[in-house]
Amino acid sequence: MNEPADIRDPQREVEDRFIEVWSDISQLWGVNKSVGRVHALLYLTPDSLDIDSLAERLQISHGNASTSIRDLMAWGVVRRVTKPGDRKTYFEAEKDPWTWFHTTIRERRRREVVPVMERLHEAAGFAEGASKGSKGAERKQLEELHGKIEKFADFAHEFVDLIDVFLAMGHGRMAKVFRTAAKLFPKGGS
Repeated sequence: MNEPADIRDPQREVEDRFIEVWSDISQLWGVNKSVGRVHALLYLTPDSLDIDSLAERLQISHGNASTSIRDLMAWGVVRRVTKPGDRKTYFEAEKDPWTWFHTTIRERRRREVVPVMERLHEAAGFAEGASKGSKGAERKQLEELHGKIEKFADFAHEFVDLIDVFLAMGHGRMAKVFRTAAKLFPKGGS
């Protein structure tokens, strides 16, 4: 262990390290760093937090905390909580990683995958129309392009089918499938 022996608040140090790792993971998924940090803090915190406490703990502006909360609520991984006798609004994160992963995949499918698939079909339709409207060598080239686009569309549909299977199975059963597969298949490499 190369850690300093004089850590003043080990719990906060552990939280801070996880929060930074989670924000890095979030960025890999295309999520704003602050959103990742807020999500991580709410995930770790045993009790719900209000916007002011979030902003103070993470040293971010009230507006940044509020925007991050709004984004996380839109994704369905954070919910609003009220406390009897308290006028403040509090927030808590889903504590089960499989549940929020499932929710996130469902939302990404709806927000990102479906629109891209629609555009892919438009591109394939355009390629098909362009090939039918041409002659000779140009027609052959356009038919080849259409074939490549269709091949990619078939691949994309198979990928969407995997997403749909994951969503249909639910987070509990899917977690079991992944754990079983991890035991059956060798790790690493190709």
